[in-house]
Amino acid sequence: MALMPIGARASSYRKPVDRRGAPNLLLITSDDVDWSALGFMTGRKGLTPNLDKLAARSHVFEQVRTVAPICMPSRQAIMSGKLPHRNGGNGFFPMFEGTPTLCSVLDAAQYYCAASHKIGHMQPASSFPWRSSAEGKDRHPLIHAAFLSLAITEAQAQMKPFFVNCNINDPHRPFYGSPVGLAMDNNNQGPFKIPRELGANDVEIPPNLDDLPDVREEHAQYWNSAQRLDIAVGHILDALDASGEAANTIVLFVADHGMPMPFAKATCYDHGIRTPVILNYPGMGTPRRFDNLTTNLDILPTLCDLLGQAPPEGIDGDSWVPMLQGGPSLDRQFVTSFVDYVSNGMHYPMRTLQDRRWAFLVTPWADGGKTKFRAESMFGLTWPAMVERAKNDPAMARRTAQYTEGYPMALYDLRNDPGQRHNLIDAPEHKDRVVRMKKLMLDEMIRTGDPQLENYRRMLAGQAAEVAQNPERYRLRRDD
Repeated sequence: MALMPIGARASSYRKPVDRRGAPNLLLITSDDVDWSALGFMTGRKGLTPNLDKLAARSHVFEQVRTVAPICMPSRQAIMSGKLPHRNGGNGFFPMFEGTPTLCSVLDAAQYYCAASHKIGHMQPASSFPWRSSAEGKDRHPLIHAAFLSLAITEAQAQMKPFFVNCNINDPHRPFYGSPVGLAMDNNNQGPFKIPRELGANDVEIPPNLDDLPDVREEHAQYWNSAQRLDIAVGHILDALDASGEAANTIVLFVADHGMPMPFAKATCYDHGIRTPVILNYPGMGTPRRFDNLTTNLDILPTLCDLLGQAPPEGIDGDSWVPMLQGGPSLDRQFVTSFVDYVSNGMHYPMRTLQDRRWAFLVTPWADGGKTKFRAESMFGLTWPAMVERAKNDPAMARRTAQYTEGYPMALYDLRNDPGQRHNLIDAPEHKDRVVRMKKLMLDEMIRTGDPQLENYRRMLAGQAAEVAQNPERYRLRRDD
């Protein structure tokens, strides 16, 4: 008599349904990569050749914004198609139990769903019925390709299409070549080493940062981490080709948010929220570049459309597919992004509403300097260099105060001030624009049930916002 595997039940066996021929999905994400580090966005040659090659044969979406410039809320928003405060995951904690996701939709459609890394950033587990998963923070460039090969083999054996989500940890801190990074990455020996390491004189400093020696050194480390991300992408795509499934597979690449530097990650400044997307799918036709203003909430309904699956009801995103097929263009009048709880558990609510040129920011925690902002983007070399320069440089002192103390409300001209350094909220020539954007923000908060609505109403009435803190409850735990 044959023995059954431990835990198996005879009644649980179902004859596999042959779903071969249905389109597959490969979703590749990167941690903390800014658009300015990507060759296909800047035209810079040599930094990200594998992504550039993929972009050249794909549709590229240049003006996508994440609705949450923090790892876990962003990833849960992508997977659910819902705003963080509507899915319940507006910090480093799970969404509401029972929230449908791309994973649960495709699992129900008999897809073999698998994911490598960032598993703890997609919760609750009941919303992510992965058939195979591998948690980790390893930046070995081959690890995701190996996982993909195994997952495809298993999907083929079960006669199922696959959905594999490869979540690459680069270029998250600690960066390539930093002391902590070297300790984590086998001293950059073997596969961890990139072929052409950049130095401080090889980088371009984006407008949200200042051109200081230590900023240059750390930005070189960051770009080197981005190079290793690109190498990992190349191995993943090679593994897909080797599987024989490439011609029948949708490939989408996106970052969770922008760079882990000041005035970026964990804030609603533009270098925190801009996340370009590469989309390739069978029969897509001539590759195009889109500068339509959209958000990463649109990824779920777009992929569901391409896979022939109905998206969950009540989502906040819209499919790009009608536009891709020659229908009406999806180009929003404005987009919004949200910060609530950061990884240290502090409640730093921030909102932005921006169109193609103007960004209106609301920061309820800004209380004249009593509350100070503190986040992981201040680790490393860049922030200490700014603080040191601020001791003898009044302009830098104002800039560091802007970051740590914030403005309750601010207006920035993204065209003429892409680093968002000059607050125009009180400029007489922009009075009408400020009034209009304040009203649009109020309408959006009401429409989406924003938890900062009452605070915003207080601020509009000239009263102080009330921001409660309970960091022990909302802090990211070491085992998360």
